[in-house]
Amino acid sequence: MSVDPITLEIVRGAVSSIILQMEGLVERTAMSPVIKEKMDYFVGIYDLKGRIVDAFLSTSGPKIVDPVIRVYPIEDMEPGDLYWYNDPHLSKGAIQHTGDMCFLSPVFHEEKPVGFAVSFGHFWDIGGSVAGSLSPKSSEIFHEGILVPPIRIMRKGELNREAYAVILNNSRFPEMLEGDTRALMAACRLAEDRLQELMDRYGQSQVLEAFDQIIERSIAEYRKFAREVIPEGEHHFFDYVDADPVDGEPRRVDVKFIHDGDRLVADLTGSGPQATGPVNFITSPGAFNLIMARHLSYMNPELPLNEGAVDFLDEVRTKPGTITYPNFPAPVGLRSHTVIRLMGCLGGIIAQSNGGRAPASSPVYVIYNLRTIDDGGKYLYFSEGIGSGQGARPHADGLNGIYFRDQRNYPVEFEEGEFPLRIERYAIRPDSAGPGYFRGGCGIIREVRIMVDCTLSTRMDNVRFPCFGIDGGMSGWPGRFTLNPGAPDEDDIPPASEGISVKSGDILRIETGGGGGWGDPFTRNPKDVQRDVLEGYVTQSAALSEYGVALSDNGREIDQSDTEVARNQSRPPRPDVDRGPHGQEWLNRLGVSS
Repeated sequence: MSVDPITLEIVRGAVSSIILQMEGLVERTAMSPVIKEKMDYFVGIYDLKGRIVDAFLSTSGPKIVDPVIRVYPIEDMEPGDLYWYNDPHLSKGAIQHTGDMCFLSPVFHEEKPVGFAVSFGHFWDIGGSVAGSLSPKSSEIFHEGILVPPIRIMRKGELNREAYAVILNNSRFPEMLEGDTRALMAACRLAEDRLQELMDRYGQSQVLEAFDQIIERSIAEYRKFAREVIPEGEHHFFDYVDADPVDGEPRRVDVKFIHDGDRLVADLTGSGPQATGPVNFITSPGAFNLIMARHLSYMNPELPLNEGAVDFLDEVRTKPGTITYPNFPAPVGLRSHTVIRLMGCLGGIIAQSNGGRAPASSPVYVIYNLRTIDDGGKYLYFSEGIGSGQGARPHADGLNGIYFRDQRNYPVEFEEGEFPLRIERYAIRPDSAGPGYFRGGCGIIREVRIMVDCTLSTRMDNVRFPCFGIDGGMSGWPGRFTLNPGAPDEDDIPPASEGISVKSGDILRIETGGGGGWGDPFTRNPKDVQRDVLEGYVTQSAALSEYGVALSDNGREIDQSDTEVARNQSRPPRPDVDRGPHGQEWLNRLGVSS
């Protein structure tokens, strides 16, 4: 039975509206900064087969129902049940690090199960070796907090108080954890009510058939477009995570596509060995499909982010014991370092296959954490994620200071009101963007005066291997952490550190990296370079050395004669960018300029 086009669009719009209502509820009622301010959470509606009908998708979105129904068959579920889990290894990467706890409730209509409502969020603290649970020095998953297998946390609407108490008792901030979990569970209950109302209005069979049509059409659209974007044959690209934070060695991230007839296969088995530290990523097939879908939807905005985005490749090959599919009990708390490198590899393959029609590489967001315990045994913990510059696009400059997807930087007013610190500088970081015909996005500078004795931990990538450019575009500048810049006790802080002693009154400067450039920077319109100088994105000296544009002392005039001379001269390499031991091999892949 086919649903008429009008009803199909009404159902599609209604489900999208339910997602927005779930998001609104979470944002109004969650307690931790990481959910209510940074928006690090997810909600979704799934059909009875565990396929995504609509969702605010992250790489933990695909196949998120499967771990529950493997343990609790659908025929044993009842109205009012609600399930909870967060174990990355046990879920085969459906949840990708312990901080993300997932809630799932079966939706019933007329006493029949018809789908699932799902929510998860990154929780402030769930135990582990340090406050906040995730440390760059973790060497096993048990260091990263309590591991919850799929459990039925509610039975017929009744809370399993004993299990709930055990989980809350493993957090250093149990009140905050309870507030967040209650918000996410309430979002699932809201979705149940709204889906039941939708089926009351349009009929259960009509709505379920609409779900099938939405999903099947989406899969077909993605399959067709992916095979147009990736030509027949083999296509290969690789990159490096800067370092295993524990042993200091870089890790190769390797992606190959094989397009043979209608069959499209991704092969990640050439990736390097799993890390001792937490930069490992359990690459589920659905997650890799979704990373690829981000590029495809960028090229074709009509593609929806639902089940089609996670189920269009015929196979995703991974190798146990590698950084892209580590063995238990490997830690995975900093898996975003590898996720972003995978995203860059896919961009590189698309660029090679489509005449550069892909964005240049973007860096992972930057995080620092502050921790201490007062004399009464009360924990102080603060974690902030800071945006970086994004890669230039084949039609426009990269975006400046973006955190990640739809997540946000903390407002200054919130930070200063809630935590013992003061933001003394928040600015664009000039010259951090990779030069190009289209310039990469700039990173930012944030200076934080810390008002309490505590310890500092840091996480940053794209330092040893900065973000590459495309089609002659240059790499972005790496980021760095500096304690007390300009003072006699100035100190450079490693990009992945733990337990650095900080005194009250110290200043931490965070400088985040920039995205790669697109196209030859010496072909950029001199007027655009001049505007960048006047607006603070590029310094006057860099305008000359990296774009070949000579300006008057005040930057208001372009010296046409000197610009012509500069653009006809050979360009020396940028000396301060350390490409690491694999630098030249890495540099030669796309004609990346140094």
